[in-house]
Amino acid sequence: PYGGAWKGPIFVLTHHPEDATPADDVTFLDCGVAEAVRIGLEAAGGKNLEVLSPTIGCQLLDLGLIDEIDLHIMPVMLGQGIRLYDNPGSEPINLHHIGQSDPTATVNVRYRPTTTAKTPTRTEPGN
Repeated sequence: PYGGAWKGPIFVLTHHPEDATPADDVTFLDCGVAEAVRIGLEAAGGKNLEVLSPTIGCQLLDLGLIDEIDLHIMPVMLGQGIRLYDNPGSEPINLHHIGQSDPTATVNVRYRPTTTAKTPTRTEPGN
């Protein structure tokens, strides 16, 4: 994580730890998300525990186990990927912006595209 700038324990939650390639400072866990948080918080020793997975983050939000969300917004539009929070039919989770006089204020970020998306070309029969 963070281009190699991170130093500390890393936990990877997986259903198949036996398929994982061992790596220094990486522990593979096969448990529930709440147990993984308990293990991670213990290893963090009072410091922050970061979750770098939208699917696990969604599960933790539903369990009430996330106290802050730190969004890193990059000026890149991805064509595919996993949504940050995709839980149709669930109740909305309201967020409060930290470090601002009005924690319910909308934060607006505006970008202009610097590249144009390439749309797939269709090949017509006989061309």
